[in-house]
Amino acid sequence: MPSYVTTEYMTTGYVTTGYVTTDGVARDDRFDHWAQEMSHVFGGLDTRPVAAGAFHGSATCDALGQLLLGSISAGPLRVRRTERLTARSEDDHYKVALQVAGTCVVEQDGAQGSLGPGDLAICDTTRPYAFRYDTAFRTVLMLVPRAMLPVRPEAVRGLTARRLTGESGVAAVVGPFLRSLGEQARTCAGPAAAGLADGAASLMTALVSERLDRAAPAEPGHAMMLRIRAHIDSRLPDPGLTPDSIAEAHGISRRYLFKLFAAEDQTVAGWIRTRRLERCARDLASPAAVRQPIGMIAARWGLLDGRHFSRVFKTAYGRTPRDFRRQALAGQDPHGRIGAEADG
Repeated sequence: MPSYVTTEYMTTGYVTTGYVTTDGVARDDRFDHWAQEMSHVFGGLDTRPVAAGAFHGSATCDALGQLLLGSISAGPLRVRRTERLTARSEDDHYKVALQVAGTCVVEQDGAQGSLGPGDLAICDTTRPYAFRYDTAFRTVLMLVPRAMLPVRPEAVRGLTARRLTGESGVAAVVGPFLRSLGEQARTCAGPAAAGLADGAASLMTALVSERLDRAAPAEPGHAMMLRIRAHIDSRLPDPGLTPDSIAEAHGISRRYLFKLFAAEDQTVAGWIRTRRLERCARDLASPAAVRQPIGMIAARWGLLDGRHFSRVFKTAYGRTPRDFRRQALAGQDPHGRIGAEADG
């Protein structure tokens, strides 16, 4: 296929932006060009046309910290993540879709949801899924690392490929936020971009939590665990965040707190440490924080002992904080994907 200058990438602060379009591409090559570029950006996708005639598509794809946002307008098509493509990938994300215009049918694990404007759906990229658009459409897609949502993947599985109406509840907030974020992400940089990424993950956590509460309101300890995890995330910078302080804030005993976490094969201290290390890793990989000492970043997230931080970080990520930062900044992906090794 001929080479066309139809995709451009730029990096500013904490945001990498890619522009993909079929403008200027020969009519017969447009769909192949589109499928190749979008699979490159989002990784491992099988894209096919569902209507005859000339195809047109355009997209702006923004890597906002650990998130990937895609604002897409295109003609009718089908996108699948097959068993084979899933097996080839180490991808570990949730794909959140906001239907802006047109309609879509999303499928995963035997479930199917029909989306209209304003509706949302979630898919897990570790398993096959499909999106079908029978008419011209507009959508906003967001890839969120599963680790950013403090909810068990087994629980989220009950929500995938379901229509989440945007008429009320948390979805009525998430929809406009995603649409605005897709339009404005490229104008943000530095700490503001990192904050927006955290905000998007927090809203998705709230949406998933709300839907799980509706589906199983009587599940013992479920609502309490959601409140405890939100409490922990909001207080990660506090070195005084301990099991005692958490139990007291929620009016429960230490023993019951430990029991709640044990039911999910976790410990309180381990969960706090994991969430703090995730925040540190995010900041270490951010060009906006490149001049900040590693010790300052660790202390900002409640890890005051430099030697202890270096040791637990290496255990979790396989590299010292210094090596992680150097490799992350040297490996900034110019093509808009989440990290240099992402595939989907």
